[in-house]
Amino acid sequence: MMPKLALTPGTRLIIATSLIIACLLLTILCAIHQPYSGLTLKVAEQGSAQHPEKIIQITNSIHPQIPASAELISIQAGAQPALSLTAKDLTEDPHFLESYAAMQQLFDQQSVLHAQLRQHQSIQIGWRLGANQSINYTEIPVAASRPLTSLPVVFWFQLAVSALGFLLGCWIWALRPQEIAAQVFALLNAMYPVFAFAAAIYSTRDLALNGQLLHALVIVNTAGSLLYGSALLSLFLVYPKVLVQPAKLWLIPAFFLLWLLADSLYLLPEPSMGGDLPVTLQMLGAIVLALWQWRINRNDPRARVALRWFAACILVSCGLFVFLVQSIQLLGVETSLSQGYAFGFFLLVTIGIALGLKRYRLFDLDQWAFGILFWLAGAIVLMLLDALLIMVLSPTVSFGLALLICGLLWLPIRGMLQRRFLIKEGLQQEELFQVVLDISFANTEQNRRQQWQKLLHRLFQPLEIEEIYDNDLTGETVNITASSQASATNQPILYADGLALLLPAIGDIPALRVQYPRQGRGLFSGQDCNLVRHLITLIQRADDSRFAYDRGASEERSRIARDLHDDIGSRLLSGLHQQDLHQTKQVIRQSIADMRTIISGMTGTGLALSTVLHALEQEATHRLQESGIALDWTIRLEDESIPLNYQTYKNYISMMRELLSNIIKYAEASQVSIEISYQQGMLITMLKDNGTGFDLEHQAQIRTSTGAVQTGQTGHGLTNLKQRMQMLNAQLEVQTQQENGGTSLCIQIPLACS
Repeated sequence: MMPKLALTPGTRLIIATSLIIACLLLTILCAIHQPYSGLTLKVAEQGSAQHPEKIIQITNSIHPQIPASAELISIQAGAQPALSLTAKDLTEDPHFLESYAAMQQLFDQQSVLHAQLRQHQSIQIGWRLGANQSINYTEIPVAASRPLTSLPVVFWFQLAVSALGFLLGCWIWALRPQEIAAQVFALLNAMYPVFAFAAAIYSTRDLALNGQLLHALVIVNTAGSLLYGSALLSLFLVYPKVLVQPAKLWLIPAFFLLWLLADSLYLLPEPSMGGDLPVTLQMLGAIVLALWQWRINRNDPRARVALRWFAACILVSCGLFVFLVQSIQLLGVETSLSQGYAFGFFLLVTIGIALGLKRYRLFDLDQWAFGILFWLAGAIVLMLLDALLIMVLSPTVSFGLALLICGLLWLPIRGMLQRRFLIKEGLQQEELFQVVLDISFANTEQNRRQQWQKLLHRLFQPLEIEEIYDNDLTGETVNITASSQASATNQPILYADGLALLLPAIGDIPALRVQYPRQGRGLFSGQDCNLVRHLITLIQRADDSRFAYDRGASEERSRIARDLHDDIGSRLLSGLHQQDLHQTKQVIRQSIADMRTIISGMTGTGLALSTVLHALEQEATHRLQESGIALDWTIRLEDESIPLNYQTYKNYISMMRELLSNIIKYAEASQVSIEISYQQGMLITMLKDNGTGFDLEHQAQIRTSTGAVQTGQTGHGLTNLKQRMQMLNAQLEVQTQQENGGTSLCIQIPLACS
């Protein structure tokens, strides 16, 4: 035996597309292979409101001798007797007629008229412009076939929507050919073009079709409609949960095919019971089965969401069609809505159920379903009120009163229902922000975890919240992979069709799997995912701010400790070794000055450049005089109020103190000159002495190699000097004067960057 050929989804779709294209071409050929008069007709009313009379009105004509809006009275071909025409001859669907006798009379009339149009190349049209006007007769040619451009928009609309619905059904079937729900859904959509294509031919006929062809097309249309409804009933019996054995589903179409046979043989009381009544019953049966599925799946949130969406699609599409086209015919009420355009309602149910069966973002469709239901309920209430009030009031007053009642009663009720079913209770923005701050600034890791899970409980009311770790071997592999993906992308992920929400790790908070939201009565939606994504971003930003604050506080503590050690500590330590009381007091005064500088920096206040230089001048003068060194202090500043922040003036003062200490201890100088200027954003300090000279790098090598640490200022002075220069982005140039001896130093500090 040869192996069975396996078809890919793409191949199945290609076959389905080829089949529907072939059916489209056959339908178009059948529609244009009919005699064409060039007249566009419609049923209109004339006479008084109490005694209206239906007539056939010519709305458009390619023959200039026949005016638009004229009433069509009769048609005569050659020597044949003239045929009088009535509004029944333009009946869109023969099932709209009052009896099977009238239906058969329509078929016979169509056959006679079609035969005359086929046998003659011209016909004589009897028409008049008013009820009391005389009848005019005009001979017009009859084409053997109908031009393609003469087919009306409603013809193409029926073909387009039904072909699209067919392809959508085949798309689901191609992806899931073995599933019973997909098979039933494909059968349902296969019936869409069956009844729509047949109706497109006879509902847009020119003057007449062959009576036998018309009768056959009506039977095909009815069969397609009944099989469509049978498939819809079967779909609710197998999806979301299989309620009956699939082998028994054939009983449903078998029952309605017997109904079709009775209708075709004229065995029912009236035509509407053959075409309209079974469709209405199927619609009601679908609603009953949907409620049955709802009860069976009361503990399955995914199935309940699917049913909500299905119910919305059915009520909007099939419900509107049955209500506006089929059911009102049973009540003897006529509607101006064309059956051809009403077929577009079925496309809505096709798209909706296709999305539901494919489970494509079903958690978002749940919200749309309720919105559509509320809109539909408002529309139905408005129409029912208008129909009720029109019985006792004029049409204009009744419609306005119906709008007023809907506005006063339905809109408040709709708002209440939306708040109950659509708008999920949550926290206010201010409260959310406060909770996020509490999570971020929690004092322990355990407290952060508990507060994060507590927030998730308040927002979604899940039945389970589980911590997930990559090395957790007890969980499902899919869950671990999904949670790893969530952590890798730092984004929440919807899982299991919305039953679970996988959250990434946030710092020391582990990844979570949150399951069965709203006490197991709903699913997570895209809106929930966006909310959690927003919360995670807020927590991360709050954590970054907390880390930056902690880092800044740590750096500030380190700075204070360094300053206390380098300045005050070293000075006090050196003061302990002073033999002279005067020198000890001097060290204490310098330590107090350093303490004031540190305290000023802790308060965050800056100092003016003139203030810093004035204090530095007094200190330098006092220290050099005690050492027997003369000081020449010169300042050239255009603006003495230039502000300096703590880091700038603290490091600048420390650098000057270190340099003066080196001069006092090692230079053996008798005179020092200091010149300070400010040029183009640069603070320039020139320091010269007449000592023995000083090699900055050589001194550093000597101190490092000998390990001599006399004081903090001398032992680590050059190292601290270089560090402070780097902090200020400063430059230091040292030159030894060859002729006169001594050392020249130039310090350049960019104040614009301070």
